[in-house]
Amino acid sequence: MSKYTDKTTTEPGSKIIDFNEIRQQKLEEKRRKTERVFMNHFLGVYCMTGINSMHQIEMVDLSEEGCSFQVPYNVDKPFPAQQGREMPIRLYFSQDNFLQVVVTVQNVRNTKQGNDMYVRYGCKVDPTTSTFAAYQAFVRFLKAYGDVSQKDEGNINVFFV
Repeated sequence: MSKYTDKTTTEPGSKIIDFNEIRQQKLEEKRRKTERVFMNHFLGVYCMTGINSMHQIEMVDLSEEGCSFQVPYNVDKPFPAQQGREMPIRLYFSQDNFLQVVVTVQNVRNTKQGNDMYVRYGCKVDPTTSTFAAYQAFVRFLKAYGDVSQKDEGNINVFFV
């Protein structure tokens, strides 16, 4: 049964279309897509897995209290994270400047995208660290940016002086 029903009739199973709900869903999809583009193309994200070892990770979702990331599934060399483990994540804004947040893995699950298998980690960000406020501000920026950003369709001529 569809979640949309028509308000013009009261028959059971009829459809009501809530345009506000549809608009919110579209905005949320756009925001998440924008976040992923920003995180995957402009920001390097690494997880510290040892004293001198980092692994690049792919951010999937961000919120002010948590995040989720994924790594390619590798049965021969599993990613060293399990539920309950605390680990630092570095968000690199340039080659040598990063914001570090400490996360605790809350859940672990396998996922498939196309033909590729990943292990996805849902994490809670530690609110007691000195970087937590900066992390929250960054997430709020991404949300605001995702709501108002536009895709350049290349339909404007640019002249360089």
